Amino acid sequence: MPWSQAQKQRLGYEKTVLENYFRDRVTWISPRDQTKVEVRATCTNNRQYTLRIYLPSDFPNSCPKMVVKASSRLRARNGDLLEQYPGDNHIGQTVEGYTGICHFRPNRWRSENTLYQVTMKGLIWLEAYEAHLRTGQPLSQFLVTMPDR
Repeated sequence: MPWSQAQKQRLGYEKTVLENYFRDRVTWISPRDQTKVEVRATCTNNRQYTLRIYLPSDFPNSCPKMVVKASSRLRARNGDLLEQYPGDNHIGQTVEGYTGICHFRPNRWRSENTLYQVTMKGLIWLEAYEAHLRTGQPLSQFLVTMPDR
């Protein structure tokens, strides 16, 4: 389903903000329908990742999904799939074979939330993942859990 005029206006705003902060590291995929946004990120240890955000058809009214786009699903320090330990590692739903990241509780999402906020939470998650790879501690040691209400 194509975007409404109000959604197109909102997506234009989101595009401006993301490109202001992330410049040429932002890619919009299928911007007219089933839109995805990719942001290439570099962690403080210089490891590079791509965050992919899937926009729901009623965006901005519903929480988008976010994944780490990688050649394979992410692994824990011990070599297991990170998805085997979802709660402690703030893992979301796998989409298209990519490891999902929890960034907002869907029931706490508000239409005022932005893709910039989603992306920043993804960057924080990536730094926590890198800390996990260094220390073996679960990501929950480095991330604060959003309350249910």
